[in-house]
Amino acid sequence: MLFRELRSAGLIVAYVGLFFSLLMLVPWLVSIFTGWEGGSSFFWSGFMTGSFCSLVIIACYGEQPKVTPRFGILVVNLLWFLLPILCAIPLLNSSAEMSFTDSLFEATSGLTTTGSTVMTELLSFDRPILLWRAIMQWIGGLGILSLGLILLPFLRIGGMQLFRMESSDKSDKPLPRLIEISRSIIIIYFILSLACVISYLAVGVQPFDALTHAMTTVATGGFSTHDESLGYFDSSSVLWVAIVFMIIGGLPFNVFIAIFFTRNTPKLDPQVLVFLLIILFSCALLIAYQFSNNSPSYYENVQYIFNVVSIVTTTGFSSGDFMDYGTLGPAIFFFLIFIGGCAGSTSGGIKIYRFIVLAQVIKASLRQLVYSKGVFLLRYGSKLVDQEIYRSAVTMICCFFAFLVIFTLSLSLCGLDLITALSGATTALANVGPGLGDTIGPAGNFSGLDNLEKYILIIAMVLGRLELLVAMAFFLPMFWRH
Repeated sequence: MLFRELRSAGLIVAYVGLFFSLLMLVPWLVSIFTGWEGGSSFFWSGFMTGSFCSLVIIACYGEQPKVTPRFGILVVNLLWFLLPILCAIPLLNSSAEMSFTDSLFEATSGLTTTGSTVMTELLSFDRPILLWRAIMQWIGGLGILSLGLILLPFLRIGGMQLFRMESSDKSDKPLPRLIEISRSIIIIYFILSLACVISYLAVGVQPFDALTHAMTTVATGGFSTHDESLGYFDSSSVLWVAIVFMIIGGLPFNVFIAIFFTRNTPKLDPQVLVFLLIILFSCALLIAYQFSNNSPSYYENVQYIFNVVSIVTTTGFSSGDFMDYGTLGPAIFFFLIFIGGCAGSTSGGIKIYRFIVLAQVIKASLRQLVYSKGVFLLRYGSKLVDQEIYRSAVTMICCFFAFLVIFTLSLSLCGLDLITALSGATTALANVGPGLGDTIGPAGNFSGLDNLEKYILIIAMVLGRLELLVAMAFFLPMFWRH
């Protein structure tokens, strides 16, 4: 039974790998028509990976097993642990002359939409390499949504639980079938990406930069084609475009599905309101603090808003070093790293809906202390929250901070200072991008870390994107028992 499941899981991974091998041909084809240098390495990388995946498909082809939670966990884990290796091959074979560790780090950061980078002097790299980084993040953002809506709901872990708060009634979902939801999300994702490209072009961004930054903005990824990130453009208009689309990327896609693909008026999701309030409060607090010390210009105020939105949506763009925002600035950004966007979005982090559920649990516990014989129901908006939902939310939050301690201690043992170790572990688990401090802060990157430190962060990025519980189940001994 286990062998059949491994074989079938390998088949699915190989099919996905074959898709990525075809994507590797995109930079090569674009380089043919544009005359860019460095495109041939992507052809050979795509050919090699495609050939290998085709052989795996032939070897593993056979009867599909019954879909079970164990099989779903197996597929998801194999996908996220093996695909970064596959996507690292073009970087390894390119003119960038990156080591395997750096290539794997960059590919993992791209696919998980983390946005941490080990690459410096980005303008010196061939454009096919920069395009491939954007493609990885764009597909990573879309892929997470697809996996979250198709596989994770079956595992009873992902954001689709929001549709099952009270019952399994299909009317709780924006569309009756998950395949329809996935198709709608793909269409919306394409439209938003195109709208973002046009918006960047409208404010004066060059076509290549507009395309790559649109892909990483909508995916809330944060990869840029410039070392200064969006600060390179020195334009408030560019920052406002990024702000709008980062917020859109942090919203649950079921809202857009309800608006554009159904005739129903979408109900206000509590996490959306909390998400917007967090942004408004953080921006107001940071701007007020800056006004108490000096009189910031309009562009500086836009930068404050931009960096707040970038961190809370786990995008990771920067327009300057927020370590220079006084004592309050880094503190605000550090706490925003944990939050993340809405469930069902491209954002990472713990997710706002889990904090809402946790708040309900704490509220009910406090009431229970006062009225020991009372019965208090947990609600998410107008819907009742069953035990499975709040147990999963509380477990996820506890596991997040437990792993945060483990990874922080691991990085500290490698010789990193506490600020770098703690913020590095946090930004990796939350898939944010920049950390705090001089080394991995907005003004630096991850190139100065040792290989062991990079591998620790690679593991943290993957676990963060899997939201820990799926990965933890994979490594349980009982998972591998017949």
